[in-house]
Amino acid sequence: MGTKFDYLTWRGDLAFSTDGLNEVDGSILAMLSYIDYYSITRGRDISLKGAVRKYCPDRKYDSVKLGLIIPSKKINKLFCSAAETLRYGDVRASDYVSRTSVEEVCQFAAVTFHLTDKRAVISFRGTDDSLVGWREDCHLSFCEEIPAQRMALEYTERMIAKYPEKKFYLVGHSKGGNLAVYSAVKCSKETRARIIKAYSYDGPGLSYELAHSKEFRTAQKKLEMIVPQSSFIGIMFDVCEQYTVVNALSRGAFQHDSFTWDVRGGSFVHLPELSQRGKKNAEQFRESMARMSLEEKREFVDMLFSVIESTEAKTLTDFTDRRFKKAGMIIKNYSGMDKEKKALMQGLFFKLFEFKKE
Repeated sequence: MGTKFDYLTWRGDLAFSTDGLNEVDGSILAMLSYIDYYSITRGRDISLKGAVRKYCPDRKYDSVKLGLIIPSKKINKLFCSAAETLRYGDVRASDYVSRTSVEEVCQFAAVTFHLTDKRAVISFRGTDDSLVGWREDCHLSFCEEIPAQRMALEYTERMIAKYPEKKFYLVGHSKGGNLAVYSAVKCSKETRARIIKAYSYDGPGLSYELAHSKEFRTAQKKLEMIVPQSSFIGIMFDVCEQYTVVNALSRGAFQHDSFTWDVRGGSFVHLPELSQRGKKNAEQFRESMARMSLEEKREFVDMLFSVIESTEAKTLTDFTDRRFKKAGMIIKNYSGMDKEKKALMQGLFFKLFEFKKE
């Protein structure tokens, strides 16, 4: 049983010019999008080994906190460990952007990694610690396009036009994976021709309409959706059953943490299908969503976040046990919600509480 860190030890002595990007590299670069590169470079391009010297000079991996459900210590350690290798040390990070807006209900961040003179990776950040980011995620259930998807598409078109000599990979974990797939599906024909592959690591799927569109079928061969065996996030919405299942060494909701995925050589350990729990997660979520109209989904999300906002929390880190209990009591006594919606909302809070307790 191997990890990303074992992979760096095994493959770190070979540059990308010698051995090209694989699905484990894509996952590493997806997780490195959680780093705030602007605080390091103030907008300038920089190599990863140069960035690490400024970001974590004392190698104290827990000195920079990234939020409640983001494995800060692991990401900081990954950043430092990768930068020390021949493979990643000279990779350059450029064009970092980050935007969060409560008014627009938007949380978006992306960075471009330059592997060689001919290859680059656009990495989209997943949902961070902000509650506005989680609200935007929920809007995926009833919106044709959320702000982060629009920004991701614009960023993809802009980067591929800016570097005409390169071909690109798109990668992302969680919502970042959705943004990578969305951009590969919705981009122009000319842009798509320069995309090698789009990797989604346990990212929620697309809307039913887009996942069954001509645009999706055109891009389908370039899409790689990877989920752990008991996935909850990655089987949300419609993925046309086009996903690769990998073995995770953790249980339940913690499988969303890609640091727990089993690595062997230059790939994850693949499994033939989802576990029984994964299949049950998919069935329950899709059945619940299918029974609600778009307007009911919108109302459900509004009710969910009115409960959250009543606790005065602004981020997931703000949630103390007291606030969780307060939210639970509000849901229990919510008179405007039927039993099925209460059960669904309580289930979502339970999964969030699993992360909190960990």
